[in-house]
Amino acid sequence: MRLPNSSDGRPRPIPGLLPLLLYVLLRGLDATVLKGLQDHGMAHPVDGENPISFCNVFFLAQLTVGLAALIPGRRSLGNDLAQLGPADRRLLALHGGLGLFLGPVAYYLALESLSVISQTLLFALVLPVSALLARWLLAEALPAGFRLSLALIGAGLVLPQAAMAMGGGRMDDLTGIAWALVGVLAFAGSAVSGRAIAARRWPAAVSVGVPTLLSALVFGAIALVLFGPQHFLLLRLWWVVGVIGVYAVTLSLGRELALRQAYRRCSVADVSLWGSLALVVAVLSAALLLGEPLGGPVLIGAALVLSGVFISRRPGPIRSRPSPVSEERHSR
Repeated sequence: MRLPNSSDGRPRPIPGLLPLLLYVLLRGLDATVLKGLQDHGMAHPVDGENPISFCNVFFLAQLTVGLAALIPGRRSLGNDLAQLGPADRRLLALHGGLGLFLGPVAYYLALESLSVISQTLLFALVLPVSALLARWLLAEALPAGFRLSLALIGAGLVLPQAAMAMGGGRMDDLTGIAWALVGVLAFAGSAVSGRAIAARRWPAAVSVGVPTLLSALVFGAIALVLFGPQHFLLLRLWWVVGVIGVYAVTLSLGRELALRQAYRRCSVADVSLWGSLALVVAVLSAALLLGEPLGGPVLIGAALVLSGVFISRRPGPIRSRPSPVSEERHSR
């Protein structure tokens, strides 16, 4: 990002820097806050159960984001939805199922078994996997330096595990790793479907509001079936403040709004590169707030992963068929 000088010779503020920094901070804190809520809920059960579950947390988080995206465009929503073809509806359902349901569930269950640092490093695989899927499904060119990026990320993941094995320490739980890989595939798939949706230029109420609200309702229904109404009714003040105030409103909605503002002021490349720094925030916040160990192998591994992420953060062209909604809006 450039720093143009003002008339008095002093550098001007970078447009969009504040939303970018806020997005990086909130995105990086996500796993740390969620892990903290999981641990606190385990130590403070309600009726013998952990009041923090994937269904009630994501129900409130996605409900908040879905309503915020849906309400501004509610007047034209019916007309926009009516113009979607069968292929558009399937694409929207696939995107929601992968990125708003399967991905978050796997993310949550992986975090139950892994440290924030291990989970954050593993989910860096979303970038190379999504690039491979985009190459296969959308015929996009692989980013420059893709092989080097994949090698760096792989080395960054293996190094901490190898160090623990040689030092006689406990390696990461295989169940957590399996769920993390499921999450990587789900989020990588949603990244590809998101590229196709972005090319159609649907309004936010359609592309974000509808699938997010529907997935929130699914999470709410799962909570009622698995735990019953008491899962929401017998809650304590810390749960309301932590889940609704901090996670749903501040992290989920705040991150979404900060990202939108950043995209209005900065290029996709700038947002992608700066967004990579969320990995640093996640690792440092986990060490400072949760006491997770930061040994030399972990720091070197994180540095390798971050280097690989930076190299792979180069957006390619989007190729997909235009939709009736986008065609109709362009004709106005």
